[in-house]
Amino acid sequence: MLMQAEFQDRCRARGLDEAAIERALETVRTFERSVPRGSSLPGLRLAELDAAIASMIGQLDEGALMALARYFAVIGHDDASIRLLAYLLPVGVLEAMGERLGSLEGDDRARRVMSRLSIPPVGSPPEAYPAATARFVSALLDELGAGPATRVLAWNVHGIPVSAFAAERDRLRSLGSIDAWLRDYHDRQVVELARHAADGTLWFEQRITPEVVEFVRANQEIQGGVRVGDSIFVTKIPYDPDRFLRSGDALERRRLACHCPLAASSITAAGAGVDAAWCACSAGFTKFMFDVAFGEETEAEVLSSVLAGDPLCRFAIRVPASYAVE
Repeated sequence: MLMQAEFQDRCRARGLDEAAIERALETVRTFERSVPRGSSLPGLRLAELDAAIASMIGQLDEGALMALARYFAVIGHDDASIRLLAYLLPVGVLEAMGERLGSLEGDDRARRVMSRLSIPPVGSPPEAYPAATARFVSALLDELGAGPATRVLAWNVHGIPVSAFAAERDRLRSLGSIDAWLRDYHDRQVVELARHAADGTLWFEQRITPEVVEFVRANQEIQGGVRVGDSIFVTKIPYDPDRFLRSGDALERRRLACHCPLAASSITAAGAGVDAAWCACSAGFTKFMFDVAFGEETEAEVLSSVLAGDPLCRFAIRVPASYAVE
C-alpha cells in the first residue's frame, strides 16, 4: 500500500484511534482490490474511481468515504480526493431535513413528505441525489407552503458546533463594530486563501490559485460580508472557484458555483431540476456564523441563487433587533 505510514500519520493527526486507523486501512485495501487490474491509485481516472465505489455500495459508510478521501489527499491525487468529498457531503442531509420537519411540524407531516422520495444509499455519486432532493422540496412546499418550508430548510443541517465560530463572537465584541469585524474577517480569509494558493494544499475541497485569492480580495461580500443598515450582504464563493474563473460558459459557471451536491448536477440548459426554494438550506449554512457571533438566531433571505438562474448565490442576513447597530 503506497504511503501507508504517511496515511496512518494523517489519520492520527485527525484524532483517529488505532482501531479506527485499521478500519481506514482495510477500506483502502478493499478499494485497491476494486480498481481495474494494472491501474495505479496515483493515476486513477475519475471514471475508474466511480466504478470502484459503485462496486462497494453496501460496504461504505461516512467513515469509509472520508478514509478514501484522506488517502488520495496523502498520495497527491487531489481530483480523486475532491470527488470523494462530493460523495460524502450529501450523506444524511435529507434524513436530517426530515427529522427537522418532524420536530417543527409534527411526525405525520414528516412521514407524508419523506414517503414521496427514495434516498440513495451511502456510496452513491452526488449525481444520484437531485431527483430525491427535487421530490423532497416539492413535497415540502405542497405540505407547508413557501414560508414554513423555508423555516424548515434554513438551519445548520450539517451540525457545525457553536465552538467553530465562538472566536468570531469574541472578535466582534473585541472590535466593537459590525463593520470592523466584517472587514477583519474578510482580511483574515484572504490571508488563509493566499496560504493555500502558495503551498498548493486544498482549502476544504477547493483548489485555490492566486486568481481566486484576488477574486475574493476584490469583493468583501465573498468570505466576509458588507452591512447596509440592518442587513449583512454575503456572496457565496464558487464551489470550484478556479474552474469557475477560467470558464467562459455561463451554464458551466453556475454548476461550478453551486456548493450543493444534492442539486448541482441538476443545473442544465433546460433549467434546474431542483426548485430554488432548496437554497434556503445554503442560507441556513451561511447564517450560522452570524447566529453564533450575535448570540441569537438571525434571519436569512436568499437574494439570488444559481438554481434560480443567477450567476452566484447571494444572501441577506438580518442583524437581530436586540443588537445595537452602529
